[in-house]
Parts: sequence; C-alpha cells; structure tokens
Amino acid sequence: MRTAIAAFTVALLIPVLAAPTVQATPTEVNVRIEGRTETLFEGPILTEGHNVRASSDTKAPKAGRRCNGLNNGANPTPGPTPTAASVDAMTIVEEDFDGLWYGEPFEDYFIKRWGPDGEDLAKGEFWGVIVNNVFTSVGGCQYQLDGGDEVLWTYDAFSGRPRLALYPASYSGGAKVLTATATLGVPFEVEVDAWDAYNEGSPPDSPQRTGSEPFEGAEVAPTTVGGGGYEKVDTTSSEMEKTDEHGLAKVSFPELGWQRIKATVAGSGGESVVRSNRLDVCVIDPPVTDCGPFLPEDLARTPPTVEPEGPDEEEPQPEGPQPSGGGQPGSASQGSAGGQASPPAAAGEVQLQLPRIDRSRIAQGLVKVSWRVLDPGVGIERWTISAKALGRKGARYLTRASGKSGTSAALRLPPGATYRLRITVTDALGRSSTAPIGKVLVPA
Repeated sequence: MRTAIAAFTVALLIPVLAAPTVQATPTEVNVRIEGRTETLFEGPILTEGHNVRASSDTKAPKAGRRCNGLNNGANPTPGPTPTAASVDAMTIVEEDFDGLWYGEPFEDYFIKRWGPDGEDLAKGEFWGVIVNNVFTSVGGCQYQLDGGDEVLWTYDAFSGRPRLALYPASYSGGAKVLTATATLGVPFEVEVDAWDAYNEGSPPDSPQRTGSEPFEGAEVAPTTVGGGGYEKVDTTSSEMEKTDEHGLAKVSFPELGWQRIKATVAGSGGESVVRSNRLDVCVIDPPVTDCGPFLPEDLARTPPTVEPEGPDEEEPQPEGPQPSGGGQPGSASQGSAGGQASPPAAAGEVQLQLPRIDRSRIAQGLVKVSWRVLDPGVGIERWTISAKALGRKGARYLTRASGKSGTSAALRLPPGATYRLRITVTDALGRSSTAPIGKVLVPA
C-alpha cells in the first residue's frame, strides 16, 4: 500500500522512471530510436547505468529494476547500457517505454514499446537493438556501453530490411553526429550505404564501413517534424533525390542555414528499409560562411529529473515465453532489476508532499491541485503544473498553471479526455525537478 506522503527533490541527472545508482561522471553516447514511421529520437546524450521501470511493470519496486550492466553478472562494475540510455532519451522527449521483465537467468526487459510505437504480435514486428552496427548478444541492461558508442533501436528489426546509412560523399569517418557544409543552389553529393539484414560490420562512423554496400534507389529527402516532435522523411518533397547504382545522389538546398536530410525507401506498405541516420547540412552563400550554433539535437543532452513511483518492495513477476531473434528478442531480453532504495536527497534540495487532486468541480472542467512544502531547501523560485492528454497521437505536456508562491493551483482542462498531470519546481539555484501528480478524466 502506498504511503500518504512522498517527496521528490530538485536535483540533476535523475532520469524519469529511473532511480540512479551512485556512479561516475555520465558517459556520452549516441542514441537513435527508429520507430514505425518516424524517428523518435536521435542524438548524443549524457547517460549512466541506472534503474528503470516499464510503464506496465506494476510489480517493480519503487526504485525500479537494475539496468547498469551488473544484470545477470554480465559485468564486474556498473556502467551505461543501451536500455538505460534509451529510457533517458525517451525521458528527454517526455515519453516512456514498456517491456516484459524476465528474471533469472536473464534479469532483463524484453522491450515492447518505445514512446508511441508498440510491437505488433500479429505481424511479428518487434523492437531490436544494435550497438555499433552489431546486434547485441545479450539484453540491453546487461550490455555495457563505452563513450562514443552508437545505440540503434529499430522497429520491426527482424524482417530482413536493409539498414541505411547516409554520409557526405567525401566522408572519411570519425564523427558520431554527422554535419556538413553546402553552398546555396550548388548540388551537394551524398552517399547511401546499406547493411543487408543481419550482415554486420564496422561502426557506421568508421572510414572502412566494412560489411556495407552502396544502395541504389534510396530516397534522400528533408525531414519534417510532427505534432509529437518526431521526425519523418518527406519523400514527397520536390527536393527529394534518389541514389544511383553507386549509392550517390546530388541534393540542392533552396534555403540558407541548417537543413536536415535522411534517407529511406517509401512504399504503399511502409518503408522497406530501416531509415538512415540524419545529416545536418549548413547551407551557406559566400561571403556568409557560418550557420551559427549547432542544432540542439546535435549537442549532448541530459535527461530531466523525476522521482520514480512504484511499490516499495519488489514482488515476483512471472516470466513470459522467450522470443527468438537477435539483439533484443535475442538470446536475452532487455532489462534490469534490483530494488535498490533511492539515494537520500542532497542537503538544500526542495522536498514536497505528493500533490493532491481535488475533482469536486471536474464536471465544469476545473481541477484543483494542492501540495505542502516539507523542506524549501535554498528556496523555491517558481513552479509549474502541466497536463498531457492521453491517447492522442502527438500530444505534449502543456503548462496549465504556474507561480512563484502558494501551494495550490486551479486548472481548466478541455472536456472529453484523460490527462496526466505533473509538477515542476525550480529552486533559487536554478535546479529543476519534475514529478508525476496523477491522472484525471474530464468528462465530455
């Protein structure tokens, strides 16, 4: 039974749905999550091995399940892992994940969903994980990452689709986030290579790129950003160009500044390949030779702070049947376990009582949220309460109330939806923390 009072703290580097283990400086790795029709996340992040909890895992302890490479005795010391890093990535875009927990001998999650895209059992479409262009031989919480590693999760990973990679034609390797410079109106040559299904080779950033071949017929096109913030390759764009038998295409850019392209092959039945990495191109027109700072997604990001929820003690959970395949439904599933308690809050951090929801005026679309400050720490600078409509593709958290003082807020929410509420508090030192409040249904 949950206690009546729970606290969350304003601190940095504690991912959503995760309680971190005490660890060294976070490691920078590249994470890309290619969903059913869109890229859900792509870019470098700062991460470390930590506990995670799938959205449907009601039997996980409050601290979550271990996901730091110590799982199943795979490594002697904790470290960053593909699953923990990807949970961090989803946290950055305000999404979660789901998976089936497998106990011994795997001690890992089998990933069923990232963000909006869940597996399709009827079609046999599953998520798979590839690190440095090789399907992992163990689960995503057992495998440990090194700095600069590339983690790629792909939807429908085991259907035999080629995996595309996009480079400037003059690329010589070495960069984890690919950028290039082109001149306005001057054709810019790119190359698309492909790894055929399970063929594996050198990492995509390697100048050798062994195991891949030039890919003919790839559609190189700009990307568009949908309501959920995810990127889609716009193969209907007039700027789209197809690669020749050498995997080469010449792309012209009609506008100055940073332009983003990816490669895929679209069809009536969906994309027949795993879409490529993105390529950010700085389009100049001399004497202007600079596009300004890199795009935010090209800089290493850190997941925001959220206190996890769940039972205080771990309960046994039945194991599901073991799927077959490589990497993710491979010889192990993705996971973590444990039941480690969250570390104590650092001195000076804000602590609040778990906010309460007053639904007495819900018929009028009004919801009141109240809380109590247990410890103001160095002082509260501001707070915000935001809400996200559930079950609506592309829905995002919207701020519904904010203030610098007070311990309650009245929210007016549009009727006919269920909302997930959360509160964010920033202290006088600029440290922010976000915690869930709960769900509320506003009748139509």
